[in-house]
Amino acid sequence: MISIKNTVKAGDLVISLAGRDKGNIFLVVSVEQDYAFLVDGKIRKVQNLKKKKIKHIKSVFVANLNDFAIKIQRGELVGNKRINRLIKAQTQKIQED
Repeated sequence: MISIKNTVKAGDLVISLAGRDKGNIFLVVSVEQDYAFLVDGKIRKVQNLKKKKIKHIKSVFVANLNDFAIKIQRGELVGNKRINRLIKAQTQKIQED
C-alpha cells in the first residue's frame, strides 16, 4: 500500500480540515515533524501561532510566501492586517481561476 503524505511547507496557504477552525485558511509559518505552525492575521495572530497536525490541514495553494514565513520565524515585525489582506487576496485569486 502506498501512502501519500500531505506535503506542506512554509509559505503555503492551507485549509483546516478539522477542529473549531475547520474551513479557515492559514499561512504556514513553519513545519516541525507532524505539526505545522499557522497564522491567519485575524484570529491566529503572529504573536500566537496555531499548532496543528499536518494530517488536519490541506494545501490549497502554493503561494510562495516564504518571505513572510521567514520574517515571522525571525521575529521581525509583520503586521497581522497585512497577512490577513494577503490571504484574502490569494484566496480571491484561487476563486477566479
